[in-house]
Amino acid sequence: MLCRVLPHRVADGPTNMAIDEAMLDRVARDPSAAWLRTYGWSEPTLSLGYFQPWAEAGREPRWRSAAKVRRATGGGAIWHEHELTFAIVIPSSHPLARPNTALYRAVHRATADLLATAGVAAGRHGDLDPAAAGDHPAHPFLCFAGRDGEDLVYGGVKVLGSAQRRRAGAVLQHSSLLLRRADAVPELPGAADLADLDADPRAWSGRLVAALVPALGMEAVAADWPDDLLQDAERIGREVYRNPDWNHKR
Repeated sequence: MLCRVLPHRVADGPTNMAIDEAMLDRVARDPSAAWLRTYGWSEPTLSLGYFQPWAEAGREPRWRSAAKVRRATGGGAIWHEHELTFAIVIPSSHPLARPNTALYRAVHRATADLLATAGVAAGRHGDLDPAAAGDHPAHPFLCFAGRDGEDLVYGGVKVLGSAQRRRAGAVLQHSSLLLRRADAVPELPGAADLADLDADPRAWSGRLVAALVPALGMEAVAADWPDDLLQDAERIGREVYRNPDWNHKR
């Protein structure tokens, strides 16, 4: 299967979420290829998981004036600043589309292998702590303040987390590789705080694509930004992610 890889792009929260949903719509309509992109955030942004109450963000003063957006994927809130964010969408025909843990584990294993080349021996939390496999962990407001069995951890610290959304069998997976501690969340160190490695997200973008696509059994094909995908994203951003009714829906 081909995986169309879009150029790294920096944008605000609503635009980033709208592009990812437009990718999901595209693969749901046309399952002939997967799509992958890495990206950054034009300003530090708090993204809330699909099911999180918006009011939770107002209970802490540090989030009240922050840029915020709701994701289409689940999980806890993520502070996007010093990280590499990536989104992959695979069609229902891909072998990793079911069960939901299959894509998590393949993506996290490939990322762990990439980190190992930089001397960071990260691993799946459920493998490093077998007791975690049977846990029903608490779900703190911030995604990276908690851990479940599928998360990638290094030295007991979570460095990679993912969440999914399905549409017509296609799977969108959001993943965040935390590289460096942010002033807003000093309690959450990144991989570069724990080991001597580059904290520049752009330095990891191409390396991640090169490691991830073959690990998922696909062939990478560089893609330009399709005009119709950007048009769809602009509409989705306007109707959904810039719409207070969507962001405040829970």
